[in-house]
Amino acid sequence: MRELARTLPIRLPPLPGEALDSWLEATARRMDTTLGDVLLHCGFPVRQRAGNQFRGIPTDWTIFLDERLTAAVAHASGTAPEAVTAMTLAHYDGRALQMSSGGRAVSRHVLWGRGRGSRFCPDCLRSSGGRWQLSWRLGFSFACTRHRRLLADRCPHCGQVPRQRPRSGRSVPRPELCGNPPIRPGGLISAGCGTDLTHAPTLPLPAGHPVLAAQDRVMEIIETQTAAFVLTGLPRNGHQRCWPTSGPWASVS
Repeated sequence: MRELARTLPIRLPPLPGEALDSWLEATARRMDTTLGDVLLHCGFPVRQRAGNQFRGIPTDWTIFLDERLTAAVAHASGTAPEAVTAMTLAHYDGRALQMSSGGRAVSRHVLWGRGRGSRFCPDCLRSSGGRWQLSWRLGFSFACTRHRRLLADRCPHCGQVPRQRPRSGRSVPRPELCGNPPIRPGGLISAGCGTDLTHAPTLPLPAGHPVLAAQDRVMEIIETQTAAFVLTGLPRNGHQRCWPTSGPWASVS
């Protein structure tokens, strides 16, 4: 068994609700070192190509960490193991999504699962210095109730969904910038698109808008795993739309 690494010289606590990849990138940026150096120090295995795949390594560590790697990251960062797990999508398994066998992927067809990528709130990225929320990676996230606006779904320049692939480990991360491959032919893939996502346009919503209320209610269902109420909307074809309350929590009809 590999010996646990020494703790990092600078400890950066995760923000409430932050995603694992965002926290690792923020740690590397705070230390002014490459993301690859932080990953290696935390015990993440080196990616080795086997054909067109990385042998035995998930494409996205934010989905799931096994017990050994969770312990290694917790020790190296001085963070509690349960806090590390809470930054992965395993935190929502069985409540907002369903993990595949082995925890390496999320089913896009069950509950509010989303295959890859993340929505985002430009204002949140700006105020947090580029920190990404884990909940933005779920299908149920569509609005930021803090800044009262819809979440952005794509980079306004390259048109791609952010965070569909791991960020390059060869540079100091700038997580507020789009890391998707550049759309210019012949551009450096490791450099990414580079668009500042803090300026992405999104639709503002007035206080009390039903979309904001719906986002709050859905989050409440996920966190408490209960739905002891029925939501009704405007009549449609003579019928009310409702949310059934059977089971530990209700699913959208």
